[in-house]
Amino acid sequence: MEKQDLRKIKTRKAIDQAFTALIAEKGFEAMTIKDIAEEAIINRGTFYMHYEDKYALLESYENTLLDGLYEILSRNIEEEHHKLSIGMPRKIATDTFNYISENADKIIALFNNQGENQFEHKVRAHMLNYYRIHSDQLIDKNRLRVDIDYLLAYITNAHIGLIRNWLEHGRRETSEELADILEMLTVKGPFYAAGLLD
Repeated sequence: MEKQDLRKIKTRKAIDQAFTALIAEKGFEAMTIKDIAEEAIINRGTFYMHYEDKYALLESYENTLLDGLYEILSRNIEEEHHKLSIGMPRKIATDTFNYISENADKIIALFNNQGENQFEHKVRAHMLNYYRIHSDQLIDKNRLRVDIDYLLAYITNAHIGLIRNWLEHGRRETSEELADILEMLTVKGPFYAAGLLD
């Protein structure tokens, strides 16, 4: 039983790696089960033992990444409440960027899937949901100066843009350095970052 489980894990890992390579090379729509099987060095029957079709594989692939991201976003929120500012607490931001960096090849491939940005929309929705759930801790609603939907949309899209730029430019900064940039932009604002305010 243990050997069988190890074999399943090894096969799924091979399929996962093949899928990552093929999305980057051909895009999701162009790839076939035959392509995946050949890249993973398995037969098509073995593929179908794990997934119904490539759409089921895509869903599983995306959900695994999203679950990992959401788990980090939600981790230790009660312990971090005294450190919170609008947006991500710094430790959660650093952990999030570490996770994204560890899965960079997969995330970049999905973000750049021949112009399709469905996965990016899902990441944005996950982040927005996180901010909504924890809005009582992240926002002083008694002093709110704009509609909360605009505020959360602005923050979420700014964070997605920062992550995308970081990935597209080879992750030149460490996760800690990017967390510093995020904190500066979110807390002090772009005018401060641009040198227009002291």
